Amino acid sequence: MNLSKFIQLLNFFGVVRSERSVTGEVEFTPGVIAGLALSDSLIKADRASPAFVKTTANTISVKAGTVIGIADRLLRFAANTPVTMPALVAGTDYAIYACADGSIRADANWSAPAGYTTANSRKIGGFHYSLTAPATTLVDGQFATSGNGMIWTQPDVDLIAGINAWSIWDASFRPNCPDPRGMARTIGGAWVDIYFCNTDVDVNGTSRADTNVASGTVLPKRPLAFGGNGVAAYSNMTWWVASELAHAAGKRLLWEHEFIDAAFGVTEAVALGGASETIPSTAREPRFTSKYGIEQATGHIHTWGMDSGQAGETYSWQAITGGRGSSYTTPHRRVLLGGNRALGSNAGSRCSSWSSAPSGSDWLIGLRAACDHLQLD
Repeated sequence: MNLSKFIQLLNFFGVVRSERSVTGEVEFTPGVIAGLALSDSLIKADRASPAFVKTTANTISVKAGTVIGIADRLLRFAANTPVTMPALVAGTDYAIYACADGSIRADANWSAPAGYTTANSRKIGGFHYSLTAPATTLVDGQFATSGNGMIWTQPDVDLIAGINAWSIWDASFRPNCPDPRGMARTIGGAWVDIYFCNTDVDVNGTSRADTNVASGTVLPKRPLAFGGNGVAAYSNMTWWVASELAHAAGKRLLWEHEFIDAAFGVTEAVALGGASETIPSTAREPRFTSKYGIEQATGHIHTWGMDSGQAGETYSWQAITGGRGSSYTTPHRRVLLGGNRALGSNAGSRCSSWSSAPSGSDWLIGLRAACDHLQLD
């Protein structure tokens, strides 16, 4: 709805008490706003994009045409308006808050910004601050400028350096999961974890910088949602375990086509190399960052995918579910995506392995979770 028409409508119903300026606040008649739930409103000029825009590597603004309800007023923004920023730390997620004093500010605290409480602030969005540092260039960032995959340009790097532009979300344009931290949205629309899953999803979520990487040898704790007690770990990293870890966070495994989108931008047909063991932590490894800022996207460890396949034509009962029933099928397979560090030129954004049963588990298998997009009117 056009902003001026919206204000006229509020006037008609006797809701507006005063207007301060074109770029300022609208105050409401006491008691009326609660009935209309305007304090929870977020009105945007473009519902198909976030209410915020990256302006430099370290700054972000509320877009012109945005209206945000907080307490007994609407904050209106006729022009792009800078968000008050804290000191930014690489690999950190920041929430954006509307505050009762009329300010819009970012903070790493996920409950309220410094100096405010949940009573006088409202979380309305957020973003991830990348491990790709501000002012990173094509050369020092080791981004591919030739080959069969993405050919990077400096504007592509600038989108993920500092504030990751692909990670920006708001209350009505966000990942469809309880916690949107550590995710970026791809061109296909899926929200994908920036980092591999760690061993404690109840504490860290499924995507956090500088955490260990769960695998068949670095065993994850069983989440509370699936009978965990905060201590006990799984004995493996099967397809079912990976699914439970993702589901505990309200997410899911990636479909192959979603992974191909998410990993686009890595240096293709290259793997990390080194010892045959799980990588020690989530980090930025040059050459393996995707267009969307997905880190260690290929050539490190595989991630279990959603797609399934079968081998052979003889059906039989397959006791492959870890003691939780059997499957009457031909030898059953689940896809492994991206390639592991020992895979050499076979690794890449379209790399897929269809040889593993869902009961498979090894040092070279982990999880990168995803979820669908949530867009509210």
